Amino acid sequence: MRPFFAWPVLLLLLALCGLHAAEDAAVELKGIVKSARSGSQEALAPLKDMHAQKLAGEAVLSIVSDKRTGIGIKLRLAEIVADWPAGEGRKALVDWLAKHPNCDDDELLFFSGLHLLETRSYFWNLLTQVKGPLSAVKEPERLALAARALGAFPDNPAPVVARVALLLDAANAHVMRACAAEALGGMRSAVALQSLLPYLNDEAIGDAVHASLFQLTGQDFADDPNKWKAWLTAQGASIPWKMLPRSEYAEFLKLQKLLKPLEDDAAVNMASFYGLEIRGKGALFVLDVSGSMDRDNRIGKLKAQMSNLLTALQNKSANLRYGILTFGESVDSCFSARGMALNDEKNHKQAVQFVDRIQADGGTPMREAFNHALTRILPEGNIDTLVFLSDGQPSDGTPAMVLDLAQRIHTQFKVRIHCISIGEETLPGSTEPSLLKQIADACEGTFTVPP
Repeated sequence: MRPFFAWPVLLLLLALCGLHAAEDAAVELKGIVKSARSGSQEALAPLKDMHAQKLAGEAVLSIVSDKRTGIGIKLRLAEIVADWPAGEGRKALVDWLAKHPNCDDDELLFFSGLHLLETRSYFWNLLTQVKGPLSAVKEPERLALAARALGAFPDNPAPVVARVALLLDAANAHVMRACAAEALGGMRSAVALQSLLPYLNDEAIGDAVHASLFQLTGQDFADDPNKWKAWLTAQGASIPWKMLPRSEYAEFLKLQKLLKPLEDDAAVNMASFYGLEIRGKGALFVLDVSGSMDRDNRIGKLKAQMSNLLTALQNKSANLRYGILTFGESVDSCFSARGMALNDEKNHKQAVQFVDRIQADGGTPMREAFNHALTRILPEGNIDTLVFLSDGQPSDGTPAMVLDLAQRIHTQFKVRIHCISIGEETLPGSTEPSLLKQIADACEGTFTVPP
């Protein structure tokens, strides 16, 4: 016969075990938070299996809300949490957002990448509460993130698809247009298809439109609207939806490039910069003019390339905007506080004079250059393309710090960053790709090493 006290003792032991487990989890989470703040993405791995704990959700929020935490950590956190099943951790996140509808941009970015059904109405409300024209929105980044979040739901009703499609209008801020073009690629809707077609040849968002059409249909008719319309007509009401992941489009492009005849690349594009075709409606050139650029006359070649490009831009639309930012002894902007200027004759002359005065001198303050662009040009610049050229390593911080700033520019303003490496050297003993290659890969850009 068992003693009468056996069950109470067993329950007490179980409770103590549970208490110790909770204490151990709290200690582990504290360590994860500390490591995340120091920039270690590897330290986040245990969070994958901690979805059942409310403390895990709270720990994630503390990392996301910390201004000192890099954007790369926050993006990785969103990827991990997006895979969490229903549980206490996920509930803690949803409850927090309900209590903080006016959360800051980093927190909103995090939640927009979670694909949580419980947050769908929140992002829909963000889109619909705008009064007046969308082109006059004060915080276009928040509407862009709302569109991004809604793009995770293939079954969006027609009013949602139509509202997101309105963001594509050319009068709107680039970040809204780019996020809307991408979001529509996740919506199983004929309205999404029809809304994308007019922007096939758009220099700023055309690539995003192509990717979304491929996601939806698995088809590629390049930028020929007539072929797309003919295909749609042939399908009638039974469109064979593919709903492919966006990564498949990148693989498709790689295959097409391998199959492309070599002679297709033989033509010289005069409106290029070190062979990089300049497309877009707002391009910012961030150029290294440090002392090392004097080596092998790199600075002379840079000035010649920039001068040729400025000449070629005279044959492009006057509505095109561009800016030039150099970094070396100091960070200097061609168009001073404005940063960006219209492609007219007056600004052309100013840009030519600015390029003529360029001299190689000083260190390589990459962080300062990116931070200048991020804080003083991008908020009002409506930029879609950034071209970054350098020949070395940053002199004002670590490569990881520079990469994090570049990722912030890309994620916050949906700017593609193309990198041109002029004799760039990797850190001794490093097996990772060069810094500029990492930036281009992380920011949907191209990486060019001129001959």
